[in-house]
Amino acid sequence: MARIKKCKKILLIRLSSLGDVVLTTPAIRAVRAHFPNAHIAMLVAKQSAEVLRENPHLNEILRFDRLAPDKDIGEMWRVIRTLRERKFSLTIDFQGKFRTKVLAYLSGAAERVGRGRLCTVRVPQDKSQPGERASRKHATEQNLALLHAIGIPAEDRTLEMFLAESEREEATKRFDAAGIPSSKQRHVPIVGLFPGAGWKLREWMPERFAAIGDKLVRHFNAHVLIFGGPQEVELVAKVAGLMHASAVPFAGNLQIRQLAACLEKCSLFLTNDTGPMHIAAAVGTPTVALFGPGNHHRFQPLGVLHQTLRHDVPCSPCKQFTDKCQDNVCMKRIRVDEVWEAVRARLQRVPTLTGSYPHAASKTRR
Repeated sequence: MARIKKCKKILLIRLSSLGDVVLTTPAIRAVRAHFPNAHIAMLVAKQSAEVLRENPHLNEILRFDRLAPDKDIGEMWRVIRTLRERKFSLTIDFQGKFRTKVLAYLSGAAERVGRGRLCTVRVPQDKSQPGERASRKHATEQNLALLHAIGIPAEDRTLEMFLAESEREEATKRFDAAGIPSSKQRHVPIVGLFPGAGWKLREWMPERFAAIGDKLVRHFNAHVLIFGGPQEVELVAKVAGLMHASAVPFAGNLQIRQLAACLEKCSLFLTNDTGPMHIAAAVGTPTVALFGPGNHHRFQPLGVLHQTLRHDVPCSPCKQFTDKCQDNVCMKRIRVDEVWEAVRARLQRVPTLTGSYPHAASKTRR
C-alpha cells in the first residue's frame, strides 16, 4: 500500500455517463474526509457535470466536452493545458480507459492512482471469476478500492446528490402546476415511473409500466408521474395513453437537477437500469429497479430502501450497447405481478407520507 499523507491539489477523473458519475460520490466524500484542506477538482464529461453542482466536497468541476467536433484532438489538448495549469500533485482515475489514463499522465501530477502502466500506484483490474459472465463487485466498491491503495479509509457506499432549497421550491411549483399536492399536504403516495433507458434493450415493456400505474391508482389512490428525457417524450406519452387512470407526464423539459428535485419528492421510483435510477438513490428515494442486459452486481442500487428485480438467463449480463438480441428475454421474464408485489411492499414500508422530505439521504448545500 502506498500511503499519501499530504496533498495540496487533487484531481479526480470520471468522463463516462451520468450514472457512473453519481456512483463516484462515495469516493469523493472519502477523499475530502482524508484531505480536508486540499483543493479537490473533478474532471467529468460536460454532459454529466450538473449532478456534481453544489457538492461541498469539491472545490472545482472541470468539464470535458465529449460531443465536441474535435474531441479527440482539440478538446484533449484544451483539457490537458487546463490540467497542467492547475499543477495537481495527485490524480485518481476512476474510469481507467485510454483517454483518462493519458489525461492523468499528461496532467503533470507526480502521483497517479488507477489501473494501467501510466500510473504510479497501479490497482489491479477487478475481473470476473471462472464461470461468471461479469464481475460481482459493485462499482462503488471498485472506486473505493483505488482509495484503499493509497491508505484512504473508505467503506460508506451511500450515494449523494446535493440540492439547493431554491431547486426544491421550483419542484414544488412544478408539482402544484400539475395538480400534485406538495409533500406537506400529501396523504397519498407520489410514485415516479421511468420507462426509458439509454439502451433500448434495457426497457421494460410500456404496457407493463402502464399496468403498474393503474394498480397504483386503484390500490393506493397514488399520484403517478411518468418521467423521461428529451428522446423519450413519445414513450412517456405511450405509457400514459395505455393507462386507464390518469398520470402526469414529465418528459422533455426537465434538466438533470430539476429531475433530481422531483424524484426527491416521490415516495417511490420504479425504473429501468439507467442514470435516473442512481439519481433517485442519491436523493434518498426508495427504488424498484428492473435489470435485464446490464450487470446488476455492479450497478444495482444498494441499501434497504431499494430492491432489484431480474431473472437469470444464460446471456445476462450481455455485451453492452448492442442491438443483436432478437427476443429481449431477460426483460420479458419480469412479470407485472412480481413488480407489483415489490412496489406494493415498498409503499407499505414507507414510514410516513407526510412531512417535508422524509428521505434520510437527502442533502442540502447551504
